[in-house]
Amino acid sequence: MQNLTTIWHEVSAWPPDQRLALATRLLQSLKQEEGSPVSKERREALQQLIGIWKMDQPPNQEQVKGILERERMKKYG
Repeated sequence: MQNLTTIWHEVSAWPPDQRLALATRLLQSLKQEEGSPVSKERREALQQLIGIWKMDQPPNQEQVKGILERERMKKYG
């Protein structure tokens, strides 16, 4: 417990962005240790994002609006 207090005193002096980065890494490490699978929605979103990265030209604003509308219709009917 003493180590935790020492760490807290050290980390609390860091700028907010560094503390947030540390918190993010800690939470990510917990998820990895738990071995919880990625949700279907998250997997699909990541696959779509990867698909966009592979495109020569990203979608324009109108195309993005259409994509969002179709996805909302899929999800909410």
